Amino acid sequence: MSVLDNLQPGVVFHFFEELCNIPHGSGNLQKISDYLVSFAKERGYEVEQDKELNVIIKAPGTAGYEDKEPVIIQGHMDMVAVKEDSCDIDMKTDGLRVTTDGEYVWAEGTSLGGDDGIAVAYCLAILDSKDIPHPPLEVVITTNEETGMFGAAAIDLSGLKGKRMINIDNEEEGVFITSCAGGARVYSKLSMEQENADGTKCTVAVSGLLGGHSGEMIKCGRGNGNHIAGRILYRLSKEMSVKLISIDGGVADNAIPSNATLRFVVDNGDVDKAQTIVKAVLEEVKGELEAKDEGVDISFATEGASNVLAFNCKDTEAVAKMITIMPDGVQAMSAMVAGLVETSLNLGIVKTEGKVVTLEQSVRSSVESSKKVLIDKLLTIGEMFGAEVTVSGEYPGWKFRQHSGLRDHMVRVYQDMYGKAPQVQAIHAGLECGILSEKIDDLDCISIGPDMKDIHSTGEKLSVKSTANVWAYLVEVLKQF
Repeated sequence: MSVLDNLQPGVVFHFFEELCNIPHGSGNLQKISDYLVSFAKERGYEVEQDKELNVIIKAPGTAGYEDKEPVIIQGHMDMVAVKEDSCDIDMKTDGLRVTTDGEYVWAEGTSLGGDDGIAVAYCLAILDSKDIPHPPLEVVITTNEETGMFGAAAIDLSGLKGKRMINIDNEEEGVFITSCAGGARVYSKLSMEQENADGTKCTVAVSGLLGGHSGEMIKCGRGNGNHIAGRILYRLSKEMSVKLISIDGGVADNAIPSNATLRFVVDNGDVDKAQTIVKAVLEEVKGELEAKDEGVDISFATEGASNVLAFNCKDTEAVAKMITIMPDGVQAMSAMVAGLVETSLNLGIVKTEGKVVTLEQSVRSSVESSKKVLIDKLLTIGEMFGAEVTVSGEYPGWKFRQHSGLRDHMVRVYQDMYGKAPQVQAIHAGLECGILSEKIDDLDCISIGPDMKDIHSTGEKLSVKSTANVWAYLVEVLKQF
């Protein structure tokens, strides 16, 4: 018996649990892509799989709907794969430990991947059904959305006939997304020489932060583990001779890092002073994050050092300064949409590999020129410190469509079902609608989805009731086309 057997809608949760049993973090998608292809072939559907592992499944309209205009249903198959330090799951090879209390579904010790596994589950449930009336369907499941929308950028949609697309990549029921921010990834690499360092090896671990999606949650002011680690390193470098061994934190550039680890060497006589500085930073951060991210903690540990490879004091200070002066978080709020973040960035990953320290950032803005200016700032900062800076995965925003037949249809169905109007919004997060709209002339699209909490984190939860509500709504939308 599977864990989610007793939840409704049964067919949706059946496929969702099957997907959760297949490892599908970004960049690890061969198995789940092949699963989707096999699913389609077993049911006699036309299916395409490209070299990026994107999958397109085409299904004919049901009786009475054969000659209707096709509808595209779209989501992505990859998830942000994060886990707690104590969790023994290998997210590259193991399935998730899915559990439920009947109200929510989550995964023990890891992220759940409701973003965007629930979209794929909805699609499979519709395609598997024998009694859901629908027009011809073109189901588009993309890859590596979470790391830069690379699948959407590469996919060939020239074989599609649909001009209406329902994207299922929103995390709030009753909210219809009709435009979103554009974005980019910026990578800064500092290459430095290492030397043998004598003294005491220290490890500082930042933990306990909430993390979360760097688009939706950036306005909450949550702590960034990488910036806190950089702050500590900067404070230490101003007070004593510090030689950095490594600085590492975060799992994805579009997830606010909930932890970071700093390893360095100090003179034996400076250990107590270093610990005092770390304690002082912890108290400062606790005060700053009170009521926003109050679980933050910073630990300090030591061990003897002997012939440890580390960066010299000058290069260590350069790393600390570079992180310190980099902007982070909300940069501007929209003057047109109340409460909407206009421009932001997130230092999602810092990693040390041999002689190279890499900073990976996600930049977002609903104003293209503001996005460019922020990228230029990061390029300039990198140049100041001799870093190699590259920009990757740049994607356009999704512009609001003044006249939308699809939006009118979906709003009407929602009002008929629930007796109230849905919220029509713009969001400060990247959706594939912008990229895909550039591939299909005059594409009319909208984004919906069930309630989810804390996506891209180990606290991620999917609402059972909302999943059922959105399923019933989606079925009715297709029926009334």
